[in-house]
Amino acid sequence: MRAELATIALAAVIAAVATYALAHPFDSAMHRWEAALAVALCGLALAWFVVRALRGSAAQRWLALAGTGALVIAVAFLGAELLVGPAQRVAGAPGQTYRPQGSARLAIVFPPLAPGDLTGHSAQAVTVWTGGRSEQLAVGQQLRSHSYVVRADSWPAAYVRAWSTAHLAQTVTQPSSVLFVSPVLQFPALDTDGMLTDTFAVPALHREVHVRYYSGLPSRGIDVPFVQMQIDEENGGALFDGVAVSGRPVRKAGLELVFDLGAYPVVSIAGAPDVFVYRMGMALIIAGVLGWLIAGLITARR
Repeated sequence: MRAELATIALAAVIAAVATYALAHPFDSAMHRWEAALAVALCGLALAWFVVRALRGSAAQRWLALAGTGALVIAVAFLGAELLVGPAQRVAGAPGQTYRPQGSARLAIVFPPLAPGDLTGHSAQAVTVWTGGRSEQLAVGQQLRSHSYVVRADSWPAAYVRAWSTAHLAQTVTQPSSVLFVSPVLQFPALDTDGMLTDTFAVPALHREVHVRYYSGLPSRGIDVPFVQMQIDEENGGALFDGVAVSGRPVRKAGLELVFDLGAYPVVSIAGAPDVFVYRMGMALIIAGVLGWLIAGLITARR
């Protein structure tokens, strides 16, 4: 009887952990090594009980079925942790297609941007391809593809246009970005004060610009987003330090800059048990426990 109760308890633990992970894939606590270790140890102990139960009575064999279902769920949970793991921000620029290394079915297409697209608009939807089928993923939505959970969130962005003092259009580059030649800043980093930051260069004019994003400054009566920027000479010192608001040109340090400020979708991917495999495992657990109970009642009546 102790082995039977232990089998049910271990199956319940695995099912509970996987159920929570499925419902909260972006909870960092579910991606700690302690959770994976607990599921792995429960699975090993459960496998031993299942092997023993297969050689027991009819009721015990039903319980072996429940244990097998829990093992299926444990494999799905551990597989998601090994393949995908905790939430990570997808490095994708406007117009780019991102494909996770571990998946041949999943592709995320970021919407292109043109000058003026950011101003006065909310973040656009991204297109997610899953096995030849496309879906629009709006901000705040999630989409599942096997062990992958994809979520889109709204994030500050700036479209930068640059000209020389002669008003000749200049190319904007981002040496640290996934797309080297891109005029769209996506503020992926935080500085020591917790402010969103980004950097771009105007190579033809030998200028490098460091930017901090502010959603506003209520203490100073500023309720619109703006950027604080520092223009440096390439491999040299600072030439200008000031602020810019959306759509208004700044002409300093041999540059004319215009920032269009708005929102652009940022995509995060986290691992979670495959829904189909999870449901199959839960069905086996339920069928096994019910069979064990019914077989036990039949045996008791005899």
